[in-house]
Amino acid sequence: MMTETSGRKIGVGERVAKPLGIGVVGVGGGGGNIVSHLSKRGIKNVDFYAINTDRQALDELDAGLETIQIGARICDGAGAGGDPEVGRSAAQEDTQLLMSKFERKRLLFIVSCMGGGTGTGASPVIANHASHENPGLLTISILTTPGGGIGDQTVALASDGIREMRDEVDALMVVPNNRPGIGMRKRHREVNELVYEKINAIARLLVDTQVPNIDLADLKATLSKLDGEAVNMFIGTASLEPDEMQHEVSESRDSQARFKGLLAQALDTDWLTIDFGAPIEEGRGVLSFTLGGDEDDEDIDDITDESSIKQSVEEMQTGAKTSNLKVASFVDDKLPKGAMVATVVLRAAQSEYEAAVDEIEEDVVTRSSTDYDDESPFDPLSLPTEKELVDLTESADDFEKVIDDQDDASPQGSSLDFTANEDASTELTRKNPS
Repeated sequence: MMTETSGRKIGVGERVAKPLGIGVVGVGGGGGNIVSHLSKRGIKNVDFYAINTDRQALDELDAGLETIQIGARICDGAGAGGDPEVGRSAAQEDTQLLMSKFERKRLLFIVSCMGGGTGTGASPVIANHASHENPGLLTISILTTPGGGIGDQTVALASDGIREMRDEVDALMVVPNNRPGIGMRKRHREVNELVYEKINAIARLLVDTQVPNIDLADLKATLSKLDGEAVNMFIGTASLEPDEMQHEVSESRDSQARFKGLLAQALDTDWLTIDFGAPIEEGRGVLSFTLGGDEDDEDIDDITDESSIKQSVEEMQTGAKTSNLKVASFVDDKLPKGAMVATVVLRAAQSEYEAAVDEIEEDVVTRSSTDYDDESPFDPLSLPTEKELVDLTESADDFEKVIDDQDDASPQGSSLDFTANEDASTELTRKNPS
């Protein structure tokens, strides 16, 4: 199979260099560390940036990315002290500098660790100005959450930061960094690898020449804002070696069955519990798969049955009223026959992290309301009558008179007559039995 590109014919498995204009920005200490890891791993056709108020933290990052210091006047080269307002002000101080870096980008990833000062405060400012200065820009944010419990202040700040970002970017993915039973350093390594997989998958999606071709317009159709709010993004990847899963289809050697198994893996690669029954008007998505072998192989023809592929994915999107899934294939003769790689990009429902926070906040409100409702209602009849108030006052006066008379009769420093006090107390009780 051949296709026309730039006036010349190329093979389907051949790669063509494309001017992608992709930027990946790490904001704050955590975001900068993640992007530094991506820079070391290397992703073709992508420019990396680290933005921070902390000059020392920037100097310690990988040399392959561009570092941008913000808020020099406010922070004097130090961090934001965990205060998002300081991070916000620092970004606003240097918006012109930031926008000059991203003015020619077509796709901008913003990677931040929510809950701190610079990442939480500066990220929404950067996203806002980037979108306004470059109207055709597609902004995608990958945000991580802190490892504390819901009562932790950093978690509250992270929740607010995520909500702010939802108003500023086109698409959002929230990666929880609080998986139980896993050490902090291992969690950080896993987050680094997860973010790398997602961004690398998007870059390859745009660079590989596929049939039909997938470009930035297809991504925009899937990941653009919905009703002025960022859509939740799902990026799944999976691969199969030629001998994998053959035991499940050994009798029929059904390539289509193997592909469905591959797709199931791709839809299950995130840490998030994704609800594909999102209440959206259209179940938009992009599915690209790379197949090893020869383009004339009949097995490949069977696998690339578009209607069967769409049906497999659409079964996941039960809440969509209509579906608009673009499917494309890429045959790579450098891969062994039977090898498969799948990348799927879909709109999803609310992320598990945000759903958990909302559930807790709703529970707090419900509990407070229930506690209030359970209180005994005010009963006017429970108040004492006027006669009872008069009797109570007279009894108190009688008690005080007995005590005063005893004090007058007793020499200074002598012991009190508790018998007389007891008699006065008994008289008070008689008059006020309640």
